[in-house]
Amino acid sequence: ATVEEAVNLGIRTNQEIFRSVILHFENDLPIQLEERTVNAVLAPDYGAQDFTRQTPYVYLMQAAPMTEGEHLVEAVLPNERECDLLQISESEPCLQIKRRTWSGDQIVTAARLLHPGSRFQLFGHFSR
Repeated sequence: ATVEEAVNLGIRTNQEIFRSVILHFENDLPIQLEERTVNAVLAPDYGAQDFTRQTPYVYLMQAAPMTEGEHLVEAVLPNERECDLLQISESEPCLQIKRRTWSGDQIVTAARLLHPGSRFQLFGHFSR
C-alpha cells in the first residue's frame, strides 16, 4: 500500500493490498469506472476471483461482511485516461463517489466510482 492507500484503508504502508479497475457497461456504453483497493488480510482471495462470474461485492460480503460504509459524492472533471475509458469528452462533468466499507472495526475497501454526468442520476426517496 502507498501512503494514500494505507491511510484510506487504515493500515500500514507497504502492507499487501489488492487493486482492481473495473469498467461497467450498460447497453455497450461505459457508465462507471471503478477503482478499488482491498485490504488483503481481510479478503485474501480477492485477486483470485473471476469477476465476470461473480461481482466484487458478492465475494467481499462472503469474505468480510460489510457492517458500515461511507460515501463522499462530488462533481469532478475527468482526466484524459478516464475520458478514453468512459468514451466522453474532457469537458463532460462526472459524478465521483468515494466509498469505504468496514467489517467490524476494520476497513475492507476504499473505492472511487466515476460516472459520466450525462449517464447517471442520483435518486432517493424518504419518508417518516
